[in-house]
Amino acid sequence: MTARPYGERLEGVVQVAIMLVIGAAAGAASFTHVHDVAEAHGQPGWLAWADAVTLELMSIASGLEIRRRHRAGRPVLFASTVLVCAVALSLAAQVVEAEPSVIGWIAAALPALGFLAMVKLALARTAATPVLAESPAVQDEPETKVEAMRRAFAAAIEQGRTPDHRELARAAGADISHARRVHRRLAAAQSG
Repeated sequence: MTARPYGERLEGVVQVAIMLVIGAAAGAASFTHVHDVAEAHGQPGWLAWADAVTLELMSIASGLEIRRRHRAGRPVLFASTVLVCAVALSLAAQVVEAEPSVIGWIAAALPALGFLAMVKLALARTAATPVLAESPAVQDEPETKVEAMRRAFAAAIEQGRTPDHRELARAAGADISHARRVHRRLAAAQSG
């Protein structure tokens, strides 16, 4: 893998900094609104704080879980549902606290929508990882290990035998579960 140019790295750092500032501001506004609504509707003292902390951390944790699952090529439906529900509840708390007008509702909705937009941008960065043509969804280790497994597989085929996943793992220095997934895809491509 080659290093990214300085300009790209700087751009990435600036984008992450902006996303963190927007996320922190949105989280603080949302946290305050959720706390105030919980307190006004029968959750006194620490319970109102617990509601706010729980809801805000659900949003953050589910966003991170979606990103982790994307990298592993696993389904994201449940984590996405949790994120949407947490943002919807946060949005509801913000809108209920707003001035009863369209402008008031839009202004109150901005923190939750801003947070959701930042999560979407962060996830888009994950999805932009180049997908290998012969083995889609095998992205949890550097391409060099996948390439090493492909070379070992091809060499074994040229010798008239089909290697097992352990041989691919040894050839690439990869973990067994990753080698098993790559082996399945290479064997399917070979037979198809």
